[in-house]
Amino acid sequence: MEMNLGEEIMAFARRSKNLFPPVAKDCTYRLLANKMTWILIGILLLPCLFGIILYNEFSEDREYEMQGDDKIYLFPDSEDNLVPLHKDLRETFVEQSDLFNISFVAIILAILFSSELINEEYTQKTMQLLRTTPIHSFEILLYRYIAGVLCMFGILGIYSILFYLTTMMGSGQYGIIENLDVLLLILKVLLFESIAFMGIFSVFTIYFNRPFLIGIIYWIIWESIVSGQNYQKITITHYLNSMLFDSTKEMGWDVVASDYNLVNSKDDIIATEPLTSMLIIIIITLIMLFLGTRGIANRQF
Repeated sequence: MEMNLGEEIMAFARRSKNLFPPVAKDCTYRLLANKMTWILIGILLLPCLFGIILYNEFSEDREYEMQGDDKIYLFPDSEDNLVPLHKDLRETFVEQSDLFNISFVAIILAILFSSELINEEYTQKTMQLLRTTPIHSFEILLYRYIAGVLCMFGILGIYSILFYLTTMMGSGQYGIIENLDVLLLILKVLLFESIAFMGIFSVFTIYFNRPFLIGIIYWIIWESIVSGQNYQKITITHYLNSMLFDSTKEMGWDVVASDYNLVNSKDDIIATEPLTSMLIIIIITLIMLFLGTRGIANRQF
């Protein structure tokens, strides 16, 4: 007797309750046991150490003024006028996060994690064993995908918090608390980046024998070169940049679309609304999971 949709969803939920925790635990262990993961974590910590060094160099020379009970630290601008230090530091945090964390390390993590979680199942012949069980191909991919997203976002999120604190500590407690919305913006972008790229690179891992190489080529050509051209709306980077641009503009920052490569060859602004960007990223991810499921089901051993 065939189950209706509601019964299938309930059965899937029951299986997930039993299957996902051990799969997630095993995947997390494999990712954290990978030496490359710790090399990337070490690379991530370097900007934090740099922020601490900078703080120690100028902390004693800062000037400040009191606004009620708050101590506002100041620094001279190009015209030697004293301006709030936290405004300069928050822009440094966003620029460095975009350049280093979002545009570089996050991509490498996604390629590494998708290869570790899925490609290893093929090289160790465990995927063939999984295919002989009643577990659906979608579940095989989904549990590993979710575990990868959680690990990727967890590492990048913890780093972003540390980087935010080490960058903003020069502005004192007021600067740190006043600009928490900037930290939340970066965390939101990293979450959607993790969701999108883990899905894309998982598909590469399923369909190609050299997923790491294919992922690097995709990153260099598609997300780096194409994302700055007239066809950038077919890249994930465009939608991540749109989220950054629109949010910083709403915060009252002096930003222009060209700062985030959101103009075409005619200098027309082609930024996408943040909500639309998030929906497009989710739709692309669902398509990738569907393609990945078909790939697992059809791939010959």
